[in-house]
Amino acid sequence: MRKQLWAAAGAVAMAVALTGCNTNPVLGGASSTVTGSGGAAGAQNASKDLVRCSRPIGTAALYEGNYNGLRDAGLQSPLPLIRVMMAQSGCFKVVERGQASQALREERRLAQSGELQSGSNMGKGQMAAADFILTPNVAFKDPDSGGGFGGLGALLPGVAGAIAGGVKTENLEAQTTLLLTNIRTGVQEAAATGTAKKTDVSFGGFGWASGVAGGGGSYQDTEIGKIVIAAFVDAHNNLVSQMRAIQPSSQRQDKGVYVTAAALNLRSGPNGSAPVITTLAEGTPVVPTGEREGAWWQVQVQNSGRNGWVHSDYVTRQ
Repeated sequence: MRKQLWAAAGAVAMAVALTGCNTNPVLGGASSTVTGSGGAAGAQNASKDLVRCSRPIGTAALYEGNYNGLRDAGLQSPLPLIRVMMAQSGCFKVVERGQASQALREERRLAQSGELQSGSNMGKGQMAAADFILTPNVAFKDPDSGGGFGGLGALLPGVAGAIAGGVKTENLEAQTTLLLTNIRTGVQEAAATGTAKKTDVSFGGFGWASGVAGGGGSYQDTEIGKIVIAAFVDAHNNLVSQMRAIQPSSQRQDKGVYVTAAALNLRSGPNGSAPVITTLAEGTPVVPTGEREGAWWQVQVQNSGRNGWVHSDYVTRQ
């Protein structure tokens, strides 16, 4: 009889462990997570569910949102992973406006004081301007909506019943939002929600049983994090769909005057090999037309009314 009870207990533990191994975050009907890297070499090991863009829609500054629900679950800000997601998708260039901004200001202070090496090229007018403010929020999280297998424990006496009574089911769900605001007009250009859910099984209350199940409480916390990030991937995809539709009109709203930060060529096309129309002196006022090809902007020279293309690294807002 004792051997039968131990066999039943082992069967329950194995079934639960296998169930936990076979559950993936679900967003929009598919699994997803944020891993790998993004940069000059392209997206490395990025999620197959993440929407990609052939060129950036604009430049965004990310600001912390409301994460009260995450803090209650012992999770930190998801912003670093959202930044990785943005780098992998290529839909937005991201400018630093967070904690590293203080370090940027310190570098510029050192440059102004003459402490940096000559030729460091730390002059004014080089920082990229943000087109949008992107604010993420966790709108809803259901960390503990399930119950226990109490009935199974009643059927198995002794140790086997204790193990079964320690098994707990949890339905994990998260809903997130991404709000995109035009930084020049203050108008909200787009808002998107994302959702993800997962039905998981974990052990609770028995140390050695938790080891069999593969992590116990720590596994539960990790899964909550995975669900939230998967929901942000879903929100990102929905946001990009909106921005692709309104991109031309939102770009045309930028009628601010820029000036050339150095002498540069006004070209007939958006690349360095296009024919030169004329050479613009440093400080020449130009107005973007709204047409962009990567880092190249089509501009109208304010004094002559002539249109052409310049590299955005060499113009700064007046």
